[in-house]
Amino acid sequence: MVLVDCHGADAGVGVAVEGALLALNERDSLKVTLCGKKDEIERCLEGKTFDKERVTLIEAGEPITNDDSPALAIRRKKDSSMVLGLRALADGKADAMVSAGNTGSLLVGTQVIVKLIPGVTRATLASVVSTVNDRHTIIVDSGANVDCRPEMLEEFAIMGDVYMRNVFGIQRPTVGLLSNGAEEEKGNAAVKEAHALLKNGNLNFTGNVEARDVLTGVADVLVTDGFAGNVAIKACEGMGKAMFSLIKDGIMQGGIKAKIGYMLLKSVFKGVKKRVSADEVGGGIFLGANKIVVKTHGSSSAVSFEKSILNADTLATKNVVGQIAEGLKNRA
Repeated sequence: MVLVDCHGADAGVGVAVEGALLALNERDSLKVTLCGKKDEIERCLEGKTFDKERVTLIEAGEPITNDDSPALAIRRKKDSSMVLGLRALADGKADAMVSAGNTGSLLVGTQVIVKLIPGVTRATLASVVSTVNDRHTIIVDSGANVDCRPEMLEEFAIMGDVYMRNVFGIQRPTVGLLSNGAEEEKGNAAVKEAHALLKNGNLNFTGNVEARDVLTGVADVLVTDGFAGNVAIKACEGMGKAMFSLIKDGIMQGGIKAKIGYMLLKSVFKGVKKRVSADEVGGGIFLGANKIVVKTHGSSSAVSFEKSILNADTLATKNVVGQIAEGLKNRA
């Protein structure tokens, strides 16, 4: 059972509901719980064909918005879709939860309501990106913890390693540390200390990684604090959009030959765009939490919700939480 927080997306409740229905069509074993304002959800379900036995509703009140203070929102908006969803998850009424809501509130709520795996200092928001060598890299942290101690970065590395082994089947994932240079002596004090911890640990640590190599696949797990990780991801997303915009402008201004060339390469462009699309990967997961909590973009489409829901279901089925707990026990 995957619980979907239907509020928080920029495009409204409709994309969350549509994404849930797409996920149900994709996976016969899946069941979903839609949490939010009942009248809005039911309006989105009108006229849709789906198996009603696999869909349940939790009615919620005023939603948490991006303008709310994270901690105050969790404490005061107890009937919000996010809080009710997290409580249902903590009580075992669902195996995983997906939300596009306020990242800070979701992090606080996850840590306060769902709780963390014993021994985990902070949950980390881990995001998977596609790389040019047709692989994937998980970035930990990608936006939850702006300031991190070296020991936290080591925890992030271990959790990312467990994720890549269990979800992508990589037997010994390579682990890199995001820094301002590939040399061992580069980085701030926290990065240098984290480098020493990772170098002397049991992970397949390959050293520092520069931001220009985020999408090259040089590391299966890329460790960083939430500030640098979030900047890196958004810079990559922005670069992709800028490149496609420049290509489009060039085609429009290039005359008939450019347009013919585009028609010949149209399928190639579509394939590349799909590979780099954030929608295709789905949201990030709060690694370190006692249950599966997936945070998808506020700008998510129905497809992004679909992928996030399917990913959440897969992570719960593969017992990634239990695997992370075991990996942390075995930390050197």
